Amino acid sequence: MITIVIAFHRSGYRDFKTYDIHFICLCLTNEFPELVSYTQILKFMQGVLIPLRSYLTHVK
Repeated sequence: MITIVIAFHRSGYRDFKTYDIHFICLCLTNEFPELVSYTQILKFMQGVLIPLRSYLTHVK
């Protein structure tokens, strides 16, 4: 999930739903073979905020 969130912010897409439909589902199916639905991704994203913040603090 962290990889998908970081890739979204670097992608230039304005909203996550469009990114999910046009990029994740079409281009990243080989990298993420067990993709979940858009609504499940939104639920998982809530749990990613703290680890993502830690990662970004470490990289900075």
